[in-house]
Amino acid sequence: MSAVVVTPAERDAFTARAHARAVRRVMRSVGQVMLVIGGVFWAIFLFVTVGVPLVVRQVGGVMGGGAMTGAEYAAPWFALSLGLIAVAALVVPHLAAGGTRRSLFTGALVAALAAGVAYGVAYALLLLVERALFGALGWEWEQLGSGLDAGGAWLVVTAAGEAIVVVVYALVGVAAQASYRTYGVWRGTALLLPGLALLVLVDHATRHGAFADAFGALGLGGDGAPAALGLLQALVVLALAAGWAWWQLRTLRLRPTR
Repeated sequence: MSAVVVTPAERDAFTARAHARAVRRVMRSVGQVMLVIGGVFWAIFLFVTVGVPLVVRQVGGVMGGGAMTGAEYAAPWFALSLGLIAVAALVVPHLAAGGTRRSLFTGALVAALAAGVAYGVAYALLLLVERALFGALGWEWEQLGSGLDAGGAWLVVTAAGEAIVVVVYALVGVAAQASYRTYGVWRGTALLLPGLALLVLVDHATRHGAFADAFGALGLGGDGAPAALGLLQALVVLALAAGWAWWQLRTLRLRPTR
């Protein structure tokens, strides 16, 4: 029986196909969690955004701002929790089936980017719905919460800022899950600090969320800075978050259960 000779080119092609399949499976698994459950999240906020003003109008009240402020604060933390959950459910079967840590990272990154874009667009559209409803009710609408001062381009900047923040939070969730898997409770908890720093930085860059409010209360909000500069800073933080997630997944090892 003659031996089958596999050339380096054939081996590389097979490896590339296997890697691409693994990436697609991770993208599909993580993306479904973040997009499907995220769809429920935004559907709830659509109901609240429309329902609360109608109830207030029914009882003779007037609102100056709507419920979408809550989405600004809640959506990134929701994405972080989904990043934790998705990787927790996927990591063992992925590695047991021969998947690599690189394909796990690549698939999770692409899924986080897709979720970020979807969440940013949903946030912007619901702001438009809220503003239109306030106009139909004869109320003045004001965008509450934090955000970059972008003038007439406020909608695009708001959507972009929301998208970047969501991606960073989701990647920090992925990294946190990996660090807990590798290092256990105590060291895994200590490794939350770099991730928390990334959350603070992206909130500060986009003037978005609770950490941005904390900076503003301390007089460190950076109000008046160009929106383009804030988005550029946020993209730098996103790159750092991707690097942090890659580092945690690259060193990932499964600890034996007790």
